[in-house]
Amino acid sequence: MASTNPFRISIIDYLNAAPLNYGFKHGLGYEHFHLKFHVPSLCANQLKSGEVDAGLISSIEYLRIPKLKLVPGLCIASPKRVRSVVILSKVPPESIRTLALDTSSRTSVVLAQILLRERFGVDVRAVDMAPDQGAMLAQCDAALLIGDVAMRTRREGLIVLDLAEEWHAWTGLPFVFALWQVREDAARLDIPGGVGPFFHRSLEMGRENLPAIVDEAWRTIGWTKPELREYLTENISYSLGEAERESLALFFEKAVANGFAPENKPLAFL
Repeated sequence: MASTNPFRISIIDYLNAAPLNYGFKHGLGYEHFHLKFHVPSLCANQLKSGEVDAGLISSIEYLRIPKLKLVPGLCIASPKRVRSVVILSKVPPESIRTLALDTSSRTSVVLAQILLRERFGVDVRAVDMAPDQGAMLAQCDAALLIGDVAMRTRREGLIVLDLAEEWHAWTGLPFVFALWQVREDAARLDIPGGVGPFFHRSLEMGRENLPAIVDEAWRTIGWTKPELREYLTENISYSLGEAERESLALFFEKAVANGFAPENKPLAFL
């Protein structure tokens, strides 16, 4: 049924999500939406508990949280090399025995362990840790870091595994890290077209204002503006097309087979 209550959206405040979030953060549909800002794992928790109606959350959570629908056509994916989701290792991949996990993103945690297990033939002992590169590598052979933290990491003298690049080399497919996911019981907005078009318009506004996003990131990330623009236009993709759906199906199949999700299920869209 239609509702006069605000539609509650949980927002990832990472650079790779900035174009998707831009419209919402700059007043799009302000009379309809209430925004909350979290890391992906907390977005997922709030969506599961019903504290929010929609969230830009890790793709693996689609298999773990019941009764969700996806916003069609949108995601955070990487066609080949992502640069912001990496394993930094002191030893070759085949020799990794302990892996420190930044648990801010649950999809990356699953992908890292699947790649090490199936691509490199090692079954590591995973250790959940705060995203502190020094502490992680002091305790473990390798560390998984994601997002803006990963973009700022020191990589000299370390072996770097870019997870999207490894997935692409293994499967020939892009990798889908996150999706806009909406609770089936979310109240409907009493407006033509409902909530769906707002998500697409928010991304359109982000693309229109990409120089502003790059300028803000330049002050905090430490990359040059050309590097940041390349990251947001080439390393990251926001379109959920046929190849991305194929990749999701394969990732979900492997996640279930490796015990990271209870069961597979088809994609359902708004």
